[in-house]
Amino acid sequence: MSAQVLVIDDEESICELITEVCEIDGIEAASSTDSLKVQECLAQHPNIRLIMLDLNMPGKDGIEVLRDLSAMKFSGKLSMMSGFDESVLSTAGELAKELGLKLVNPLKKPFTVKQVFAILRSVNFDEEQSELDTHHTSPVRSNNGELDIATIQRWLENDQVVMHYQPQLLLKNHEVTGLEALVRLIDDKGNTVYPGAFVDLIENHGLTQLLLTKVIDTVCNDYEQHSPYLYNLNLSINVSALDLDRLTFPDELSGRINDSKINANHLTIEITESRAIKQISTGLDILARLRLKGFHLSIDDFGTGEAVLSHIRKMPYNELKIDKSFVDQITTNPRTYSLTRDLIYMAQHLGLHIVAEGIEDQETALELRNMGCDIAQGYYFAKPMPMPDLIKWIQEARYA
Repeated sequence: MSAQVLVIDDEESICELITEVCEIDGIEAASSTDSLKVQECLAQHPNIRLIMLDLNMPGKDGIEVLRDLSAMKFSGKLSMMSGFDESVLSTAGELAKELGLKLVNPLKKPFTVKQVFAILRSVNFDEEQSELDTHHTSPVRSNNGELDIATIQRWLENDQVVMHYQPQLLLKNHEVTGLEALVRLIDDKGNTVYPGAFVDLIENHGLTQLLLTKVIDTVCNDYEQHSPYLYNLNLSINVSALDLDRLTFPDELSGRINDSKINANHLTIEITESRAIKQISTGLDILARLRLKGFHLSIDDFGTGEAVLSHIRKMPYNELKIDKSFVDQITTNPRTYSLTRDLIYMAQHLGLHIVAEGIEDQETALELRNMGCDIAQGYYFAKPMPMPDLIKWIQEARYA
């Protein structure tokens, strides 16, 4: 079994402790006390999905290692360790995100075995590897290594589209209240292709309307087949803000669900904040008409784009969705905690439902509940699932 965790710490005892915890959890781990050998370690262990990195290393410090990992395009998760004050971890975390690295919670030394277990369990190693394999093995690519737009269009037109659904739960009692529908494509060999590999390409080539049509049709078909199990759960779908350029969009959307069992008031349209603001001239027209037709509206990834209160105030949203980049840090970064609390307070006073996405541990869920957040979504509760798996999960959750 190839190692999936790499521990980089100049203290041999720390390396041994973490690798032993990994073994208890059934996860193979490798370690090194030499930060100059990170690239060599990754070459020896190509399946590393989590690096646990001490920032205070001799020879090459952790900040320099962050630069190296970014240059190597390391696609796994990263947990940083440090005995310095929390501001150092916080600043290093901001740098890591700017460098395109994916973070899980840091470890402030001294730490406990329980905290190490929590880090390991915040990483779904099977899912991470599955997504990595999919992105690297998609069979039809152009000469520069990207998926070919003609192939993507063919997959869409041939209905090689499948939806995975991630449950949304009320934080006060963990009752299932909704589902976010997340699109995947199926390539010619039956492999799942995730959105990061095709959404930008679709938007750049003007195929968002075709993608949305397939998404709506697939969601309606899934709901039709399984409606007795879904009751009146809310369904959320992501819509490209490029569709806000089309004044006919509300009529198109309403028309596509007319013959299905889905009512408009059970469907939430999620729109990323920065795009919605850029399209505000026609966006206000379209958003108002969507609300008049009974659809709910959510401002997605709030806090990561260009939103200002004057724009939010003008738009008829029902829901504010707090981005994972905030959620990840509320238990470790006092500034992020305060800002998230203020966002929730603001949303409450605007009469918006509040959804927090990307929750990966119990501590974060409890903090959000105490702040007044309404709805939770994330791997701590459930990962995105195809409809048959989702139905089984819902049945088990309701009768647990």
